[in-house]
Formats: sequence, C-alpha cells, structure tokens
Amino acid sequence: MSQDESAETAPWHAAWIPNLGPAVVVLLISIPLSMGIAIASGIPPARGLITAIIGGLVIGSLTGSRLQVSGPSAGLAVMVLDLVNRHGLEALSVVVPLMGIFQAIAGLFKLGQLFRAVSPAVINGMLAGIGVLIFGAQFHVMVDDTPKGSGLENLLSIPEAIQKGVFPLDGSVHHQAAAIGLVTLIILVAMYALRNTRFKQVPAPLVAVVVATVATVALGLTIQRVDMPASIMEAVAFPNRGHLALLSDPSVILSALALTFVASAETLLCSSAVDGMHDGDRTDYNRELFAQGVGNFLCGMLGAPPTTGVITRSTANVEAGATGPQSAIMVGVGLLAFMVAFPSALGVIPKASLAAILVFIGFKLVRNRPHAELRRYGASELVIYVLTIGVIVSFNLLTGILVGIGLAVVKLLYSLGKGFHKFSVEVTEDFEHGQVHVHLRGAASFMRLPKLASALESLPTDHEVHLHVEELEYIDHACLDIITKWERQRIQARMPVRVEWDYLHHKYHAKNRLDSTPDEHAEHPEHKHRLLDFIHPEGVYLDEPYADKAEAIDTLGRHLVREFGLDVDGDALIDSIHSREQQSSTCLGGGLMIPHGVLRSRDDLHGVLAISSKGWDFETPDNEPVRCIVLLATPQESATQHLAVLAAFARLFGTKTDLRDRILAAKTPEEVVELLCSEDAAEINYDFARLSLTKSRALPRPMVGTGSRRGPTSS
Repeated sequence: MSQDESAETAPWHAAWIPNLGPAVVVLLISIPLSMGIAIASGIPPARGLITAIIGGLVIGSLTGSRLQVSGPSAGLAVMVLDLVNRHGLEALSVVVPLMGIFQAIAGLFKLGQLFRAVSPAVINGMLAGIGVLIFGAQFHVMVDDTPKGSGLENLLSIPEAIQKGVFPLDGSVHHQAAAIGLVTLIILVAMYALRNTRFKQVPAPLVAVVVATVATVALGLTIQRVDMPASIMEAVAFPNRGHLALLSDPSVILSALALTFVASAETLLCSSAVDGMHDGDRTDYNRELFAQGVGNFLCGMLGAPPTTGVITRSTANVEAGATGPQSAIMVGVGLLAFMVAFPSALGVIPKASLAAILVFIGFKLVRNRPHAELRRYGASELVIYVLTIGVIVSFNLLTGILVGIGLAVVKLLYSLGKGFHKFSVEVTEDFEHGQVHVHLRGAASFMRLPKLASALESLPTDHEVHLHVEELEYIDHACLDIITKWERQRIQARMPVRVEWDYLHHKYHAKNRLDSTPDEHAEHPEHKHRLLDFIHPEGVYLDEPYADKAEAIDTLGRHLVREFGLDVDGDALIDSIHSREQQSSTCLGGGLMIPHGVLRSRDDLHGVLAISSKGWDFETPDNEPVRCIVLLATPQESATQHLAVLAAFARLFGTKTDLRDRILAAKTPEEVVELLCSEDAAEINYDFARLSLTKSRALPRPMVGTGSRRGPTSS
C-alpha cells in the first residue's frame, strides 16, 4: 500500500493527536508575541491575535510548507507602524487586502521563486536594519515612554530612556516599567542560554510575561497595561467605502507593493529554513505564497496586521515534534477559543514586558546575522550589508532595501558587464547509471536565482546528481548560498550529490572585481584527488575468515586504525560502527556490505576493503553471501564524500557487473587497486573535491539501490 493510500485509510485522529503537543507549545508562544508585535505596529494588541488566528486556521489549511507557522511578524512591524502613522488604522483595511491579492496572484502565476531573487547581503542587511529599528523604538516603550520618531532619533535618545528608568525625576512611573522590562529581559536571556537543555520546550516569552504580570499585580504597580476588548467582535474593524478613497494615494499603493515584497521574501526565507530542519516534503513556494495571500486578504478585511511565515514559531513547532500542518491549524483554533471565551483576561499584562520581548527580538535579529560568512565572500558583501542597515536606520526600510539591491546590481554589472543576464540550466538524465547531470552556463547571479533554485529543487530524489559548473562565467554569493543549502538538504536526505566547490570558489573570487582574490583561489583548480584514493593495497584484504558481521567489523576496524596510524580511540571507533550496524543493516544486497562509523577528528575519510572469492554467510536482504566489505570511518566534515563512496560501490555492484567480477576474482591487493583506478572504473572513481562547503551535522545512512529509472529530461 502506498503512503498516500495509507494516509487516506488511517483514522482521522492519526494525524492530529501527534501534533497536539507542538500546537500547545506554539500557542503559548504566539499569545505574547502576537500582542507585542501588534503594539509595536501601532495596532491594538487584540488584532495581532486575530492575525495569528488566521495564520493558523486559514494559512495552515492551505499551506505549501507543512511545518511552517504563520502570524504577525516583527519584520513587518516597522513598515506597518509607518503606514499607520501616515494614514491611520483604516489604511490596514486597504493596504493589507491589496498585498494579499498581489501575493495570491503571484502564487497562481507561479512567481514564488521571484521573491528569492535578492542578494544575501541585502536580505541580511534588511533583517538587521529591522532589528535595529525595533530595538530602538521598543526600548522607549519598555520604560513606559513613547518612541521619538525616526529610527536614528530612537537610537540616539536611548541614554535618555535609561536615565528615566533609573532616575524618575518628574514623579513618573518610568522606573517601575523599567524594572518590569528588566525582569522580562533577564528571564529571556536566561532561558535562551538554556535553549539546548531539557528546558528548550518551555516557551520563554510566556514565562517572562507571566512572571512580569504577577509581579506587576502583586506589587500594585501603576504602569501601562494592555488594552483588550470585552469581546472579539470589538477588536474587528471592517472596511467601508470611505477607506477606498485611500487607493487614490500613490503612496498607499507603493506601501502595498513594499509590504508584498518584504512579507513574501520573509515567508519564503522562513520556508527554506524550515525545510532544512526536517526530512519531509519540501516547500511548494507558489502554493505557500497563494496561502499567504488568502490569509492577508482576510487579515485586512478584519483590520488586522499582515501575516508572514515566522521563524520563531516555526522552529518551536519543528523542535516540539510536529509532523504536519495540523499543529498550526490547532494553534489557530486554540487562539480563537481563547479570544471568544476570555478576551479581556489579557488586559492585566504590562506593556513594558511585551516591549522587552521585542527589544530582545530586535537584538537577536542583529546578532544572528552571518557576519563572518559575509566577510568570507569579500569586503564588498560586507559593505552592501552595512550600507543597507545604515540607510534603513537613517531613512526608512523601503529606501534601504532599494539602495541595497542597487548596490548589488552595480557590483554585478562591474564584475561581469553586458553578459550579466545570460544564464542557462541544462538537465540530462543517464538512466543506465542512475545519474542526473546538471550543466550551469553563463552568469549565475541573484537575478537568475529563481531559475537556478527551481531547477535544483525539481531534480529527482532517487538519482545521483552531478552539478557541472565548468562553463559558468560568473557566480555570486546568492547562488553559492542556494547551492550550499540544496547540497545540505540532499545529504541530509541521503541523496548522492557531486558539487565542484573548488571550481565554484575560484570562479566567485576570480570574477569578483571589487575584492582581491585569496591566494588559495587565485589559480584555476586542478583536481588531484579521486573519490576512491583512500583505498591502498595495504588496506585491501583477500579471503580473510570472518565468522559473522561482528567479527568482520572488529577485525577490519583494527586493520584501519593500524594501517593508517589514526590518532583515535580504536575501540570507540569500532563501537560506533557496531552502533550504526544495529540501527540499520549495512548489507545492501548483491554481495556488498558497507559498515561505517563517525571519525571524531577533522582528518580525511579513511576506509579498508575486504574481498572474498567464496563469500561470507552473513544475514543479507537477498540471502546472498557477502563478497565485498567496505569499512569506512568518516569525519562529520566529509559527509559528501561518504555519500559519494556509498553510491559508487552501489553502482559497481548494481550496473558495472563485469568490473565487479574482475575485482572479486583479483589475486592480489595491488590488482584490486589497479582495477579501481583503471579507465573502466572512471564512472565511479572520478575527480573529487574533498573539501565541500557543506558541513553536515550527521552522516547519512547507506542508500539501498538507485531507485527507478526515467528517460532524459531537460529544463
């Protein structure tokens, strides 16, 4: 029975009960965050909860990203606040439905990938700039004061806010609010430090708000509280004909377009990040964009702020063990039930505590940017990043994004000239050997990233993929980044992949005319290593007697440590190989066995080879004797090579039967190595760049076979 058929015949509760726990965790996180983001957006907090309800119920039902959770986003709070300050709350009833329509149309016309066509330096600059603006504005709210206006003014007046919080000279209660804000921050920082312990499932924002609220009530503090309506219907604001007059203002249309771009980019970035957290279905970007559009249309019709995919809630959802969109839907149901039954109960929460949560979020938005990675890609990327932040803080978010994109385009034109727009992807499938060859040609830049991403993400999952980059004229940081993430996802899903990273790095640095080329990438790379170079005659053993698999692993493990002089605990390495064998048998059938373990060092991949002319009578899937054992010890950083070796031997024993028979009949170890290095073995022992950009956290388990075969295709 297929997986789909199993899903159809399973009882209805089979998909809902496992997602109940994750839903509770996300629900408890969503309440304070949704209210705080609404306040930061200049909107009544109850409307933030309405957005979270729609994000769960509506978007969760239509989503193209199964484990993503949507709701009000701190990333949009700055733009929404500016919109409300200029046009009033009624602008939400026009701008948010309009952006929803734009998103839904983009999804229907399959333009989802278009919103990913932005340089990583600009995206990170945008997120960091938003973090600075949130931090500066909410720092004042945290002491029961009002933001000063522009982002720069808010930052420059922080010393004044600190003074009010410490020395309340005007008889105000700023010091009381500051104390509650400080308590909230201390709890958030402490629980963030415990995020990798057993307390990681505890929703830190909820704990911080509960403690702050109890302290405020117990001490009788007279600081500002959250204003909540008596019923959910009092929070809703439907549009009227008078609101439509705003459509005649070009700045309103521009605001809708800007919100569409930022919200869509943030959502799809979140979807991509969530995809990297699990091994399930990948995101359908067009469907997700359509779902967001429907959700935002409804948010606007109810006067609520816009929704996006939110990384904080999505991460909590995955870590809590969610298996599908049912968790997000139940979050929406839970929030709706709470708003119907107890809407005014949240009116005791102090605003200072919610502002402190946003101060912490703003700080993390800046701190969590990949500054070191940007520096590795050259000073020009760092300059674009810093200037994007500077313009956002000094002027506004939209201007900063446009300046960042403009600088990225200038860099591209200066580096490549007239050929910047020429780029093609050709995909051919070698069904005989279970391989897919992807040829990239021309200029792979952020402007052509949608085409590259679509091609990579549509590749079959049951074939080894070889990415050919020799004909690339140029590649930028954005495309390197998407290839890195794509390779990492294939490795985590145990799919063989070959990427020539040394050539890609050389091409990036050689064509990047704004930065000097590092010495290690100055010359055109020449491959000096082949995939199976780790196999030496000294590590090949013929017709050794093994009573069972355990003895084979023990004996070959000792051979490996002795022959290569590995500076490791041999017993620990052998134990790790036994542990892997207990998890899943590495007897792949066809006479092949590939036991493997993790090498706890930054050394290269090592391995030994044992061959039997008669075979060892081990338990195997096809009940055939094992004729060849390849025992591997792989560092975490060599996961790519590890997977390629598994695929190479699977192909040797699956399709290259003539070469296999000659290797199994070899009389000496030298003859085995000679055959593996011969022209006949070129398809499995190819040039291989040992240092991959991807550093996988866990080694893949062996692949069994190469799956189905299909005819050639092209894109």
